[in-house]
Amino acid sequence: MSSVNCLQRSKQVHSGRRQRSFTTRPTRALVVCNAADSNASAPSRRELLAGGLVAANVAFLSQLAAPAYAEEDVIVAAVADLPAAEAAVAEVSSSTSSVASTSGAKQVFLDVRVEGENIGRIVVELLGDAGVAGQRFADLAEGKQGVGYRLSKFDGIYSTYIRNEGVKSLSYTADGESLIAGGDSVQALEDEMDASSRRHDQAGLVSIVVREAQERPVQERLVAMGGKLVTLKSQAGEAPNGTSFMITTGPTPELDKTNLVIGRVVGGFDVVQAVGSLPYARPRDSYYDKPFFEAGKALGDKRATVAEKRFNRPLKRVMVADAGVL
Repeated sequence: MSSVNCLQRSKQVHSGRRQRSFTTRPTRALVVCNAADSNASAPSRRELLAGGLVAANVAFLSQLAAPAYAEEDVIVAAVADLPAAEAAVAEVSSSTSSVASTSGAKQVFLDVRVEGENIGRIVVELLGDAGVAGQRFADLAEGKQGVGYRLSKFDGIYSTYIRNEGVKSLSYTADGESLIAGGDSVQALEDEMDASSRRHDQAGLVSIVVREAQERPVQERLVAMGGKLVTLKSQAGEAPNGTSFMITTGPTPELDKTNLVIGRVVGGFDVVQAVGSLPYARPRDSYYDKPFFEAGKALGDKRATVAEKRFNRPLKRVMVADAGVL
């Protein structure tokens, strides 16, 4: 048997079935053929190397021509028609972006966590006429100057809405200047609220607390000033700073006097409902408890005041894990 015939047999062997190695088997086939052909002259190293490379190329080309797996068919087709594949990807991307930006309104997100476990994301679309209040909400979601809703708590659960506590300070800089829209004053929010006709008439509305529901009680205390006792009067609690917000789970007309509607939930309303369904501290408004509680407040019992501050607070820790502008 000649070296040429041996090379042909090697081609037939390796073109007939799939091989994962293209270097060892051609050489072994050539060695066997040459061992059987004892009368033929021994091939040179160049001939052996050339025969192995030819056999490997033939086996590789045969696999491309007839791939053994369905996945290879897909890969080969994609490589063969790469411009068409890129065009298809571009078409899908453009259609997706057009759906996400059909309204053109600004959207912000709030990732909610309960007892350290993420339960989902709330997406809020700001109303086109939200003005300073809407930009203020977006600035706080973005966390300008380190001031924002990230790590703030949902501290109130009511029958038709949930409440976020907002932020305590609108600036952490030495000069006290705030980059949040509207600054420390809520005057711009009050002006917008007076001009707005929007009502809390459905679920999924987002509104900022602008005014107090009722006037805060006045507290008096005696202090020594200039060797005399002077009575100082101050209002209990803190006035709204335009950062606390509510999300309605149903019509809530009582918020029309205190809150300014700035957006609506367009994604993750199930997260809002999940927070609203959490257990919370029930107010003392039952037939048996309310008279005693009201009497305690009237007598200035601090236990009644402390208990009242806990009303409607969730019994689990609910917070904004992250927030931002989409």
